Amino acid sequence: MGKLPEVKSDFSQLSDLYFGTFVSRLMMAAIGLRVFDHLEQPRTSGEIAEALASDPGNTELMLNALCACGMLSKDGGVFQNREAASDFLVGGKPTYLGQWYQQADQAALPFLENLTEIVKSGPGDPPEDENMNSEAYCEGYTAAHAASSLGGIARDIARHIAGLPGFPACRTMLDMGGGPAINAMAVAQENPHIRATVLDRPGIALMATGYIQTYGFEDRVRAVGGDYLQDDLGQGYDLIMITDTLYYQQREIEPVLQKCHAALNPGGVLAAIHAVLTHEGTRPANLVLDLLNETMTGQARIPEKGFLVGILDRCGFKDLTSKMVDIGGNPMEMNVAHV
Repeated sequence: MGKLPEVKSDFSQLSDLYFGTFVSRLMMAAIGLRVFDHLEQPRTSGEIAEALASDPGNTELMLNALCACGMLSKDGGVFQNREAASDFLVGGKPTYLGQWYQQADQAALPFLENLTEIVKSGPGDPPEDENMNSEAYCEGYTAAHAASSLGGIARDIARHIAGLPGFPACRTMLDMGGGPAINAMAVAQENPHIRATVLDRPGIALMATGYIQTYGFEDRVRAVGGDYLQDDLGQGYDLIMITDTLYYQQREIEPVLQKCHAALNPGGVLAAIHAVLTHEGTRPANLVLDLLNETMTGQARIPEKGFLVGILDRCGFKDLTSKMVDIGGNPMEMNVAHV
């Protein structure tokens, strides 16, 4: 008598993972067509097809699929952006992330198409302007970093920094590797007496100055061009903030943190917030996947939870604390240390 194989699970989870490809491609097509720009107000599929000069039948099918993915709503045959699409996928808004997704897509597609070969052959040598630590690469993502910071990251960072003991007494802050200065402005907004210096590469500092002027923080936040790996950090800071930037080898991080220690006033505090891996390098899933391109091609390393504690101790910091915090919906490690 025959017998069929018995299984203890089903393949629905695998199918969901596979069809995630369709979701990403659908979203990127909609961004390229500027679909979301036309759906801040309720519109029919016919109206959208006319605006896009597209096929009416396939336009409605796309809009239905975007509804199925949670990006649009549909009521009585009328479509409209849901909240996240309205906040982050409508061109011209300060929080528009469409450009970032397109840049990330351009970098990811060649990698994904060659993933099998990369796994077999190992890291290669990317062109200098495509290396994630190059100034050209970082400048290209500055606008995206600003949009994501405005979209909630800066708010969350500022909330955790403002919760530090002694924060109300802080008067001088260095945001080291502070990018477009949105995070520094959010922190300054929590303390009307603080004056912040944002240190980043010259081209990025120039862009940061534009954002500082746009949001009216010229009197309390300034951007300075420099390289914290090489340059002096200055002196007299009550607070040094480092967010999502110390992704280097320990031999490079330690001299930087020694300079931070020397730059802080007695009693000053260093607060470092970074994405870290947990569960033996397998979590959080979105971080593992997001940086797979950079890690497999040898451009970056994602540190494990606790990577800064020993270095901070060796550099003379005291009263070290470490905890996981939520930043923009993602778990990150926040290390706090004092002089």
